[in-house]
Amino acid sequence: MVKPSILTILLALVCTTVSAIDEYQFHSGTAVLKGRILNKPADEWNIVSVRAYDLFTEKELIYTIPVAQDGTFEGSINLPHSQSVLALDISDVFLAVGDTVEVTKDASQDNYEGVVFGGHGTSADINRLWPAVKKHYFGDKPLFIEGLAREDIPKWKSDMVKLMDAIIADMEADCLPLPTGTHSYVKDVMGASLLGELLMAFMMNHRHNMTGNSYAHLNIADLADYYDFLAGREQWLLDNPAMLLVTKDPMFLINYVGVFVMIDIHMMRNKLLLGYHADDTPEDVAYKTDMVLPRDFDAEQHRRMLKMRQDTLFTVADYYRKASQVITSRYGLKNVGFMQQMVICQDVFQEDRIDENSDPDQVATFFAAAIPMFTNPIVAYHALDRYRQYVKQREGNVTDAASTTPEADAVFQSVIEPYKGNALYLDFWDMGCGPCRLSMLEDRKLVAQLKDLPVRFLYICDEKTSPRDYAEKWMTENHIKGEHIYLTHEEWLLLCGKFQFNAVPFHLAVDKDGNIVSRDVIDSYVKELQDQYNLE
Repeated sequence: MVKPSILTILLALVCTTVSAIDEYQFHSGTAVLKGRILNKPADEWNIVSVRAYDLFTEKELIYTIPVAQDGTFEGSINLPHSQSVLALDISDVFLAVGDTVEVTKDASQDNYEGVVFGGHGTSADINRLWPAVKKHYFGDKPLFIEGLAREDIPKWKSDMVKLMDAIIADMEADCLPLPTGTHSYVKDVMGASLLGELLMAFMMNHRHNMTGNSYAHLNIADLADYYDFLAGREQWLLDNPAMLLVTKDPMFLINYVGVFVMIDIHMMRNKLLLGYHADDTPEDVAYKTDMVLPRDFDAEQHRRMLKMRQDTLFTVADYYRKASQVITSRYGLKNVGFMQQMVICQDVFQEDRIDENSDPDQVATFFAAAIPMFTNPIVAYHALDRYRQYVKQREGNVTDAASTTPEADAVFQSVIEPYKGNALYLDFWDMGCGPCRLSMLEDRKLVAQLKDLPVRFLYICDEKTSPRDYAEKWMTENHIKGEHIYLTHEEWLLLCGKFQFNAVPFHLAVDKDGNIVSRDVIDSYVKELQDQYNLE
């Protein structure tokens, strides 16, 4: 009885959406991706790697679909909600829950070329129609211009706003360039995708041409002027659930909104000094985490703490409320609704807050504080579901959702089998990754210290992106010891799916009995090895 009552309370707080898209599309479900690789080489294109996202937690989901010798493939993709996914080296593919999408890829053509969509239903229509609709409004030139001079930004911005208003006018008049009889769902996705591309261009311009990719150059005072076009258009750009369904990079769209438009939700806490610090005394920690004063509190300490924190004695609920008010006031918005709630949801369930070492009470505090903010039924539904998943994981009732396959298991065993009986530290890296190379350089002393002990460092890379000759030359010049393992591109993709990673550096540890050490305690595991063998 508890679960329905909680959901009822949450949904009683919400307002209804005006989108023509059925709310079912924002719930979890399965879609089928099938098709064929034409001109398939015998030893390539043996798998299709698919990358999806849980947009409410920023979690990446990786699936692998085997490809038969005749080039055909078919696989079910479990989606947290309908969305555009990336079929690596093929195309962005829109998948609606419950749909089957067919795609044909000519392997003789370059990556992301030679792609044809087939099948029926809304997903198929969206995939087929999007290129022509996009070209109709944007032509062949990119919206974002790398290296745009500051003096040229006002003209660029004016042109983009005019284009945005033209699209909105066509949406309101129901005259997007689509075939007669096109389903309203398809129209909503097309319109959101067009506006999403423009909003991304604005944020990319802000990031690359105005801040230089550095928060150090981010001037909060400039945000109101640069993003003044949001006011009056928020129902299309910020309070539009269809933005989850954009045909390209939905995660980047929402992530950028959080980082560059609604920065206060993530960053204002740096000014408010929420939480305690590592060098605080136990007395200060207790005070900062519990603002209800004990009966025998120390009045002098209370005055000292008040002076230090000034007006920052906020509850977490106060914090979210204050951040939201700042955003609304800065941009002159009447309502930022959906997108703001998405950013708050991601903040509540950010990875470093809900890992295995997280404090359940703190997670519960942030979730409870955010509940009043979740007035959109879609966000309320997913936030409650993610919290339930977190609780079940903490109780040990949920297994790892990694998309492992027998093929991936075989690749992993072939990597670790030669080192059976040793403790293993696996470092997945790439020559194009600066942090990867820096980490390898920093580990040289530790590798040398452990070289005569049953401990092995395995440096693993994709031979397609890190050619053996190129990689070995750098490692030889920099005296990188350890075991160097080169995987084929498909072997690499299989392990990406097995361990659910896309970016590098990525690390794993395996103990001497062959058990994988939790990713959340890898650093402490290495420290334990050092302590075990009396190393500094």
